[in-house]
Amino acid sequence: MTTESTNGSCEPSKITVLISGTGTNLQALIDSRNSDALPNANIVRVISDRQKAHGLERAKKNGIPTTYHGILPYKKKYPDNSSDPQHEAARKAYDADLADLVLADTPSIVVSAGFMRILTTSFLDPVKAANIPIINLHPSLHGDLIGANCIQRAWDEFQAGKRTKTGVMVHCVIAEVDMGEAVVQQEVGMGGCGSLEELNERIHACEHGLIVEGTRRVLEKVRTANG
Repeated sequence: MTTESTNGSCEPSKITVLISGTGTNLQALIDSRNSDALPNANIVRVISDRQKAHGLERAKKNGIPTTYHGILPYKKKYPDNSSDPQHEAARKAYDADLADLVLADTPSIVVSAGFMRILTTSFLDPVKAANIPIINLHPSLHGDLIGANCIQRAWDEFQAGKRTKTGVMVHCVIAEVDMGEAVVQQEVGMGGCGSLEELNERIHACEHGLIVEGTRRVLEKVRTANG
């Protein structure tokens, strides 16, 4: 949430970022803080489900608090010995604790920037109850490719002559995977793309701008709603 200080100025919006990997999209947010692209905003914590995620080092180098929140202890505590283990009890307990971690910082927004876990209602409900929006960066246009490996799937369809474009979106997170309302999205043309690596480069270049723009748009709505 955004608050007003005693001298009447607007306190910076507080961003919590969830990551799993190298953190290039996190870096885009870090580099854009308090610029015209992302005004009056600070990242208050970076949380990763992977202990060795390079994004944690990016955050530490910029003086941003970090937390590692791994799933393994929850799988040990709530084992699933079925023939097709889904670890639902572990996931729910994990997400409930993740919500507690997030809410402790009273952020204005939660940004999922390459966080490779599907968030359950054990996380979504308490964060929603606190009126904190959650957004996610997804390498596809809304309603096109859903779930994991979207860049690979788009490339395979391009190779088969079934696709000429893909895209990137920032969307609101709901229980249905990748189906929340799009905040902002952008097409990425595939014409002349010679390899999967080149497509990855096009997608990531788009992502770095879009995650900042999506975060800015949602924070503007939060500030307006809070008066």
